[in-house]
Order: sequence, then C-alpha cells, then structure tokens
Amino acid sequence: MTFNELTTRIQIQHTQELSAFRQNITSAPYMAGTPTSLNADRRSVRMGPVQSVEDGNANLTIVADVEGLAWFTADKGLLGSCITVSIAGHRRNTGTRVHLPLAECDAWIEAILGGSWITHVYRAGKRVESDGRMDIASYRLFLDERRNPVAKPQAVADTTLRRLEES
Repeated sequence: MTFNELTTRIQIQHTQELSAFRQNITSAPYMAGTPTSLNADRRSVRMGPVQSVEDGNANLTIVADVEGLAWFTADKGLLGSCITVSIAGHRRNTGTRVHLPLAECDAWIEAILGGSWITHVYRAGKRVESDGRMDIASYRLFLDERRNPVAKPQAVADTTLRRLEES
C-alpha cells in the first residue's frame, strides 16, 4: 500500500476521531484574555486506541502534547507553540508493545496535520532501523503566535529533529 493510499484509508476509517483530535491540538494553547502561565500553556490530548490500518492485530495510541514555546524552551519570551505527536502500537489481545511501520506512522501524521502544515512537520528521535519500523514515533510542529506553521526556532535545542520530507 502506498503512502497516499495509507493516508486515505486512515482518513476514511477514522474521520470523526481525526477531526476531534485535530481540533483539540490546533486550537489556541490558552484562553484569550487569561493571564499566561507555564501551566496554562500546556495540555495533552489522547486519541485511541484505534486499529492499525496495516496490522489488524495492533491498536495505536496517539498522544499530542501542546506546549507554549516559552514552556518548551529556555527563551521565556518566545511566542507560539509546539505540537508533539507520539504514536505507539500494542497487540490487541495482549497489550504488549509492537513496533510500527514508519510509513503508517507518517500516514497518520499526514491524516492528522495534513495540508500545508505537513511540510513543516519534524520527525523526532533517532533514525529508523533498517527494517523501517519504530518503537514509538514522535513528530513536532512549531506554530507562531497566530498558529501558523514555522520552521524550528533556534531556541529549540533538539538536534534529532529532521523535517519529515527529508527523513
């Protein structure tokens, strides 16, 4: 199955979950008019378990952490936010961890963040093993104060981040 076929299949099978998840993670990280504090600039959103589209015996749990960049970096004056999406797989019958095909993880990110935002997504962590599978796949998207996607700010020290399109 090609990447585009995977993305389309995910979008068809999980339309409602994707829509709710996307809305929760792309809305403003804090309420307008509310004083900004470090705790107000951080939240977690969970989707799943949802069935893997490539492995009928696996479920995926997808978690997004949305953090204000001031919380995420040492630069407390930095405006904007960072969305970190992590995907983990588990056997449906035993709950044991299962390695995930990177192509499916990338297709989930395309289905969640898609459109023009996907060109700004970074894959986090070490490079994938030769079999193309990952234990937990993590991705980051940086947004400015108007929630527009931007390149990784210099204040973000994570050297493992690679643009998804370059990985």
